[in-house]
Amino acid sequence: MKKRLVLTGASGKLGSTLINFLNKEYNLFPIGNKNKPKNGYKLDLTNKNKVENFLNKIKPEIIIHLVAITKVDFCEENFNKAHEINFLTTKNLVDWSEKKKIRFIYLSTDQLYDNSNLSDEKSANPKNFYAITKFLSEGVVLSLKNSLVVRTNFYGFFPKHKDSLIDWFINEIKEKRQVSLIKDIFFNPVYVKHLCDYIVKLIKARKAHGIVNLGAKNSISKGMFLYKVAKELNLKKFKSKFTNVKNIKLKAYRPKNMSMSVKKIENIFNKPMPTIEDGIFYLVNDLKSCNEF
Repeated sequence: MKKRLVLTGASGKLGSTLINFLNKEYNLFPIGNKNKPKNGYKLDLTNKNKVENFLNKIKPEIIIHLVAITKVDFCEENFNKAHEINFLTTKNLVDWSEKKKIRFIYLSTDQLYDNSNLSDEKSANPKNFYAITKFLSEGVVLSLKNSLVVRTNFYGFFPKHKDSLIDWFINEIKEKRQVSLIKDIFFNPVYVKHLCDYIVKLIKARKAHGIVNLGAKNSISKGMFLYKVAKELNLKKFKSKFTNVKNIKLKAYRPKNMSMSVKKIENIFNKPMPTIEDGIFYLVNDLKSCNEF
């Protein structure tokens, strides 16, 4: 019999992709906090009673919690709302899960890192409100025995969601606007389908507990990452300039180096993580298959 799995944030960028990786193996109950996912449920996860009633009815054996406000500047200016969606939803799910023998996986962020070298899982250093809400949520999740916090940053092409880094980049190019390529912020994001594949594996991985970084094998500046995407798409004449983050009007502090050490997850599965270049290859295939270029 298939195990019952509740997936929150199922109508979002990651959730809508992850559904396709979970459907065959699990009895899936997708939840949207604002929008009802296809063949799923709309549930106000900030309402403790509604959460408990729903979970008591479903009796999940696995919960994967993705719901979050991820817009860093919005969180900085709307901390109460960010705290409600990012922290309170997590606490409500964890409170129900405390006395249950379930697998609980929580998706966190590389925004917790701001170090000169690759950050391991012990190096959290939150410096903006978004990162703080995620860090507080991690603490609650880690109180559960069979829990896992996955710190990550992902990218992909999401036709139904136009607020990702890649979607913004493509739109800027199509509108023939000059793109500012930030050269002093570094990260090692993972391609969304690679991330989904690893999440599915982590559900069953007995050695996967506590916190794990899930990113690409190598690190890159945000500007060079976008430049490489453009190069693979043969966009040789798009308008761009390399600049520092201080020249961009932002509300919240941005860590300069969010690059994560991926040694722990490589040891869990005994294989190297995909590189930035591996992910870009698959991203470009996605873009071309959707006739974006």
